[in-house]
Amino acid sequence: MTNTPIRIVIAEDHLLVREGMKALISSRKGFEVVGEADNGLDVLKICQKARPDLLLLDLSMPKMSGLSTLRQIKCEIPETRILVITMHASREYVLPTLKEGADGYLLKGDDPEELFVAMKSVIKGNAYLSGVLSRQLINNYIIDSDAGSITADDPLSPLTKREREIFQLVAEGFTNQKIGEMLFISPKTVDRHRSNMMKKMKVHSAREIIELARQSGIIQP
Repeated sequence: MTNTPIRIVIAEDHLLVREGMKALISSRKGFEVVGEADNGLDVLKICQKARPDLLLLDLSMPKMSGLSTLRQIKCEIPETRILVITMHASREYVLPTLKEGADGYLLKGDDPEELFVAMKSVIKGNAYLSGVLSRQLINNYIIDSDAGSITADDPLSPLTKREREIFQLVAEGFTNQKIGEMLFISPKTVDRHRSNMMKKMKVHSAREIIELARQSGIIQP
């Protein structure tokens, strides 16, 4: 049995929260913080270099959202487990995040001890959901079942995975050139996917994409 500590990167844009998480994690044996970042682009760079066992990821990140960062890391570094830690408890955030491959989902208001339970669980390959959210989802399941439906509408269901990525990044204000750099494709390819995405979503401008993303809860108002 190995005694190698679990190598962790913390992605959180609020310094006090990030420092608090780092201090908490560093106080326990078996865990090692090997990197930290306050924006999505730096998270990618750090994870590409450090190849951590676990990423603790906030959803509300500047430069590249937590959801976009999650997609990129799952694509490039699939061995890194990702535990989302956020203030967002609504299904509009939880379900898309889990659908994109998050290994766990915690709320910032959860007990600190639950963080260690969640980290150990996802490192073992198990999924983990905040106890608060688990209870909410069970209640919602019962209510939806009584109403004859147990599925939530996905506004991006017509899109391919790549078109979803481009929708998200356009909604966050990135240009075709920048999106191409972030996704490692040419601006021309971005434009093709963007045109297809806009036809499927029946939008005609970046402003309409942003408005649709806000209405759907994909980005914050």
